[in-house]
Amino acid sequence: MKQIRISEKQQIGYYMNGPKHDTPIVLLHGFCEDSSVWAPMLPHLDQLPLIRMDLPGFGGSDVPPSARMEHYADALHAALTLLDVRRCVLIGHSLGGYIAQEFLLRHPELLAGVGLFYSHPYPDNAERIVIRKRGIEMLQQGKKDLYVSQLFPGLFAPAYAAAHPEVVQALIEKGKQQPAAGIIAAIEAMIERPSYFKALENAHCPVQFLLGAEDAIIPLDGALKAAAMPAVSDLHVLQGVGHMGMWEAPEQCAQYVREFYALVFGV
Repeated sequence: MKQIRISEKQQIGYYMNGPKHDTPIVLLHGFCEDSSVWAPMLPHLDQLPLIRMDLPGFGGSDVPPSARMEHYADALHAALTLLDVRRCVLIGHSLGGYIAQEFLLRHPELLAGVGLFYSHPYPDNAERIVIRKRGIEMLQQGKKDLYVSQLFPGLFAPAYAAAHPEVVQALIEKGKQQPAAGIIAAIEAMIERPSYFKALENAHCPVQFLLGAEDAIIPLDGALKAAAMPAVSDLHVLQGVGHMGMWEAPEQCAQYVREFYALVFGV
């Protein structure tokens, strides 16, 4: 991992893989994760230029000074600017997808394509906000390990979780390493995030949607409606897959990412 300082008080951790290209793929991980979550897909993407970013508050990146989605997008923008990335294909998993859409709103000129990897444009409803606030209370009470242990099992399709308990446990252990302050900041940002309908409807670049038919976090009906919003949309629904396609179907997900990268450049 390398780190780049974007301000006096904040560094961003990142990894670079594959050949150099003036328009790389930038991968943003999801909530309570870091860039290592993409590991199962990397062998299938080794011919592509990749930058994996640790989001503020996770992995090798400092906790953000403000818990708002625009800060995450601006931190990403600052890091890419310092890395001399003037255009990219931005792919975000879950929380990373929300940040990718915020980035699309704020810095559209930098995007050749956007990928929503098990993510959607909808704001939290009242029920989800209540659940998130309970999570904040647990974390503030020092129950981070319990919070993380309860989070990850429900992210997988039941059959996969039953067959691969070691994968679920490994992600739980990795999640426990994330600082409570970073987890809380991300929860608060998700609570406050807006609708990203306009970002998708006005998208000047292709948008890819990778969805899991058994995703308990991203309702399929709403995500399919969202896929109709962009002018150019690339949609794939993976059967038997939950919220963690990079683990549940890494080769298939990587294939779709490769095809999307080719679509962006008209190859």
